[in-house]
Parts: sequence; structure tokens; C-alpha cells
Amino acid sequence: MSRLRASLLTHLARSIRTLRAKLSRPERLLIYLSRGGLAVCVAKGRFRPVVRIKAILPIATRDCDDTDGATAALDALTEWLKVHPVQGVIEWVIGIDYVRYLLLPWDERLSSSPFCLALAAALFAQQFSGSDVSFSAYQLRFARLAFGRPRLTVLISSELLSELNEFASRHRYRSRRITPALSVVWDSLFARVKNGAGVLALVEGQRLLRVSYDRGQFTSVSVQPFCEEQTPVIPSDITYLFPPRNIAVPGGENLPLQDPISGDDARFAYALCGVL
Repeated sequence: MSRLRASLLTHLARSIRTLRAKLSRPERLLIYLSRGGLAVCVAKGRFRPVVRIKAILPIATRDCDDTDGATAALDALTEWLKVHPVQGVIEWVIGIDYVRYLLLPWDERLSSSPFCLALAAALFAQQFSGSDVSFSAYQLRFARLAFGRPRLTVLISSELLSELNEFASRHRYRSRRITPALSVVWDSLFARVKNGAGVLALVEGQRLLRVSYDRGQFTSVSVQPFCEEQTPVIPSDITYLFPPRNIAVPGGENLPLQDPISGDDARFAYALCGVL
């Protein structure tokens, strides 16, 4: 066998081993964190992931504040992992209870980070004046800037982010992502909305997050109370509703849930959004 042929075969064998390792990567722990409990899913596989385990972990202290609620949720997750050990990475989806949203009005200075921070601080003081948590306690994430459009700003508690990362490290996981539910749903839907205008509604527990958009850019964001028993009909201006529910949406369209989670607790839809 020639030296060149042997080298090519060695390279081919190495490539096959690398591909096999990528395809058989460790499992993913997909978690949706809300004040009402954790939705935990274990998925394996990259191109055609299979959900191996699904569970809802209730939280006993539902009336506690955000930080204590997250701590109670992670305590419940610790006990669950003792019975269901998983090796791999964690992908966190953060519910509306732990996130604040601000929409910075268009200004040519929005490309400046210091200006965005100052404007966000002023809007926070105006819109969340009764909050027990100060503006400095949040980490800010800014949406992509588009000329002439408002800029969405997401605020997540720095303490919560640290707690989630510390949990992952303590249990020998890596936090692959810590993402608000709106961002996860928006990314999965973007191909549909990037050329049109409408309203996306996310139902999370007893809150409904309304997001108006135009050509893939946010134009307004609001949060309103929601009760399925008292709100049998979603407003007719809703274009997309997530997760799908047994509620009339006049003129609107439900985002489809894939078969593996159809009929399950709606919180699984957030944990698995963009995965299946």
C-alpha cells in the first residue's frame, strides 16, 4: 500500500470517528423556568433529536419573590437529577416571571451602548417604579438595531444568571444558553414574520405577552393579565399564538406544536421550542 493511500485512509478514518462523535453527542437537558414550576426535558441527537424524558417539577413556594422562587426550582431540579442522572449540557428558557422588557424608541444614538443604557435606565424608572429590584441588578440584552425602528431590550436578573451558571457548574454541566422565552419563540418563527406585519402573543401562566412586529422588527411590547377561564377568545388582531391552546383566535393562526409534545403541558412547548 502506497504511503499516500495509507495517509488518505487514515484521514478518512479520523473524519469518520469525528463525525460519529458529533452525532452521538451527550444528551441535552432542556429546561423552562417559570414561577409555577420547571418543565424539564431530556433530548438526545442532533439532527433528529428524540425526547427521552419529560417532567413538570412543581415549586412549593409559588408566592415567593423571583430569587427565592428560582432557588426553590433549582432545589427541586437537584432532587430530580438524583433519580434521573443526565450527562450533557443545559439549555435554559426563562419565563416572563423572571424577565423585564423595554422598547427603546428610535433615536440615531441607539448604536451607542452608553446611550442605550441611559435610556433604558430612564424607561425602567418610569415603567417599573414600584419594583423592589433596582435597574443595576439586571443584565441587559439588546435586540439587533434597525434604522428607524425601536430597539427591544431584555432585562434578566444578574443574580439569576449567576445562580443558573453556578448550578450547572456544581452539577458538572455547561449552560449552553440562557434565553428568554420570547427570544426562543421569535427565533423559531422568524422565517414567517421577517417579511410581514402582525402580532405575536405568548401565553405564560396568567400573563399574555403581546409583541407587535413589522418586517422582522419589534414595534411594541406589552404584558397583560390572562386567565383561560375568563378569556375564552383571544383578541382578533393576534396573528400568531404560542403555545397553541383550545381558545378561539379569530383571524389568527396557532403556531404548530410537533407531534411529540402535542397534548402535553403547555410549558413543554417552551422547553422544546426550536429543538424538535
